[in-house]
Amino acid sequence: MRTFVWMVTSLLMVLLSVGPAGAWGTSQEAACDFVTGGGFIVGAGGSSLSGGSHGNFGVGGGVKNGAFWGHLEYNDHGTTPPMQIHGTSVTAYFATSTTEREIDGTCRVNGADGFTYRVRVNDLGEPGINRDQFSILINETGYHAGYYFGDGPIRGGNIQLHKGNASNTPPPGFTCQ
Repeated sequence: MRTFVWMVTSLLMVLLSVGPAGAWGTSQEAACDFVTGGGFIVGAGGSSLSGGSHGNFGVGGGVKNGAFWGHLEYNDHGTTPPMQIHGTSVTAYFATSTTEREIDGTCRVNGADGFTYRVRVNDLGEPGINRDQFSILINETGYHAGYYFGDGPIRGGNIQLHKGNASNTPPPGFTCQ
């Protein structure tokens, strides 16, 4: 009897954690707004960005006219030559809180294709300097830098979360979060 109760409880927990959209395969959620930002972070020595080095970034993401939209440029000036990351597509965009967004996509690292990235940005008010947050992870290399990896808030620039408008419609199979 205990085994049966444990199996039923486990199954219910799995189904509840997936939620109705995942369980039935009808749709996934995407944030129906967009975010833009640019500036630099300074390494604190605990991430791939060496202590005191700058990581410059320009980023944008969201949904527009039924598709994911965005761009990414990131340069790590702590390496010689500087590591250059260029986004080539956006594959996901969603809200992780009311002020934070995650952008996932594919990228080129130092001119080589075949990499994926995850960027998290957080618009914590104006001015963005020493408040807003930027983090980047390059999955295949393990490269990681920014606030979520111990580097602190951005030291120059701004992250701006923009309200959705009529063009901010999600891709097929996605609904607004």
